[in-house]
Amino acid sequence: MNQSQPEDDRRTRLSDIEASLERLRADLPPPPADATDFVDSGQYLAAREELQGQIELLEAERERLRADLGLS
Repeated sequence: MNQSQPEDDRRTRLSDIEASLERLRADLPPPPADATDFVDSGQYLAAREELQGQIELLEAERERLRADLGLS
């Protein structure tokens, strides 16, 4: 994103990102109840890492937009 994009569009994108972050954080899977099941533990870790990666990308974009809009 850059400042050539209209401010309203950046604010709309910022709102979308914040909603997505809230949804992704709610979707983070809880740890498996039975830690001895390696398959479940592996699937849990893979799912959590994927969501964490998406969250980190959105957080970085959110921070760039906030800085562009003077909200930092």
